[in-house]
Amino acid sequence: MSQYPPKLVVYEKEGDSAQSTINNGGFMLTAENIHDPHNQKKLRDKIGTALKLVSIREQHVLVQFWSSHVVGKDQLLTNINQPYGLGANDDEALLSYRKNSECNVPVADNHLNPPARVFKKRLPEWTSDISNYSPKDFPQKEYAIQCNFHGYLALPVFDSTTEGLCVGVLEFLASSKYMSYDYEVKQVHKALKEQNLTCQQAFDHPALNVPNYHKQNEWNKIHCILKELCDIHNLPLAQTWEAVSPSSNFASHDKIIHKTCSSFDTKCIGKVCMSTASQALHVKELSLWKFMEECEKRHLEKSKGVVGRALASKDLVWYCRDVTKLNEDEYPLAILARTYKLTGCFAFFLHGVEGNAEYVLEFFLRSGMEDDRVIKDVVQTLKKKIDASSGLELGDTSSIQEVGPPSDLSDISN
Repeated sequence: MSQYPPKLVVYEKEGDSAQSTINNGGFMLTAENIHDPHNQKKLRDKIGTALKLVSIREQHVLVQFWSSHVVGKDQLLTNINQPYGLGANDDEALLSYRKNSECNVPVADNHLNPPARVFKKRLPEWTSDISNYSPKDFPQKEYAIQCNFHGYLALPVFDSTTEGLCVGVLEFLASSKYMSYDYEVKQVHKALKEQNLTCQQAFDHPALNVPNYHKQNEWNKIHCILKELCDIHNLPLAQTWEAVSPSSNFASHDKIIHKTCSSFDTKCIGKVCMSTASQALHVKELSLWKFMEECEKRHLEKSKGVVGRALASKDLVWYCRDVTKLNEDEYPLAILARTYKLTGCFAFFLHGVEGNAEYVLEFFLRSGMEDDRVIKDVVQTLKKKIDASSGLELGDTSSIQEVGPPSDLSDISN
C-alpha cells in the first residue's frame, strides 16, 4: 500500500554521483576535498533525519540542502555530499536536475541565484512558477523548466542553539505551480525543530521574535484594554491586527523579485497585509478559541472589510452588521465566522507611539447586539482608558461607517 501523504526518498550520501565542480576562481570542489568545519557531518545527519519526516503533496519533487564552506576569501554554497530527497527515486528528471545543480557552486556574496540570496539575506525566497524569474536571477531556469519544475521555495536554515547562525539553505522544487507554500513551510519547520534547527514559520511575525521592551509594553496595555472592554460590555471576543511589513521574505513575480510578507501566498504579493500573529487578544467564550487560532493563519488586506478599512482610514469606526454576508475577497474569514455563529463586528485604528506601530482593534458583538449604541458605548469606555501617558493614540472615532454586501457603505453616526 502506498504511503499518504507521501514522504521523500532521502539520500544522505552522494556515493559516486558527486561531480567535480569549478567556481569562478578556478578552485576544484569535490565531495573528497570538502572539509567539515563546525561539525558539518553532524549537520548533514540532522538534515537527513529531518528530510525523512517531511510529507509532500506530489511525487515530482526535489528537496536538497546547500551547505556553506569558506574557500580562500569566498564563502561558497554546495549541495555536494549533502542530503537530498526525491518524491520518486526512479524519476530521471529529478536525478538529472540534481546532477546539474552539483555543477553550480554559488558564491554567497554574489546574489546570482536563489540559494545564495537566501543565505546572504537570511530570508526565504519563492515563486509559484520558475518562469517568473529572469535568467540572471535564476541561471538554471531553462534547465529547471526542461525537467518539468515550476514551483520553487528556498528556506534559510538556522541553528536553534546559537544566536541566529544560518547553517545553509533548503531548496524545494516541484512540478506544480503552487499558489501557497504554507504546507511545505510548516512541514519543514516541524521536521527541523526535532533536530534543534529552525526556519521561518508561515504567518510568522519576525519583529516579534526579537526581544523588544516597548513592544511587550504595548502588548500588555492593549491586552488589558481588550479584556476590560469585553468584560464591561459583555463582548464575546476581541483581537488585535497589526500591519505587516512586506520584508519577511521574497517572491519572484513577472520577472521581478518582490519583498512580501510571511504568508508564502501569491495573494499577498504587492499588498499591505494585516496579521493577528502574536498580538494581544481576549476570548470571553472558550468555544471561540479555534476561530482565533484560524485568524492567525490568515492575512487581511488593507482597505478590505472592516479591519482593512479601519487601517486605511485611521479616523473612523468601521462596522458590519453581519460579516458572514461579505464575499470572500472582502472578508476571507466569512465562512469561518459563519461556522462559529459570529455576525456583528466593528473595528478602529490605534497607534503605538513608542514603536510607531499601526494596530486595529476588532470586536465581535453577541447576537442581538447589532446596535450602533453599543459601539458608541465601547468607544467612550476606550477613550477613558487611553490617555497621553499610555503610549497609545486613537484616531477620530466620532463617526461610524457601516460596511455591507457587496460593498455598500453608509454613515450611521447620527
